[in-house]
Amino acid sequence: MNLTHYQPNRLFGNLDELLNQTLRSFGPLAAARAFEAYRYEDKDSYRLRIDLPGFTREEVTLTHEKNSLTLTAKSEREDAFHADFQRTFTLPDDVDPEGITAKLENGVLDLTFAKVTNDNTGVRTIELA
Repeated sequence: MNLTHYQPNRLFGNLDELLNQTLRSFGPLAAARAFEAYRYEDKDSYRLRIDLPGFTREEVTLTHEKNSLTLTAKSEREDAFHADFQRTFTLPDDVDPEGITAKLENGVLDLTFAKVTNDNTGVRTIELA
């Protein structure tokens, strides 16, 4: 007498797995994972650190318009983990547009936004035209 392990619905279980794997490729593409962004604030500035692994300085573009900063990273290399990436950040109203600095080092983009300083303590004379 031979003993065999009983597996109910073995045929249908394998068929179900096969259909799931086959039909998965026809579904919508999974959303690209956004890179991590860390925000910090101190008395004089805001800081934003973004992980951009594999991108070089030449492949990263930053544009500032009104209260938004757009980060675009595009790589033409075949060995790149991510070919392209774009993300827009809304900046606070008290950011000084001339005080934005950026540094990319070891796959981490470090942005610093200086806050606008309001010196309302002095008297200002307004000349008539």
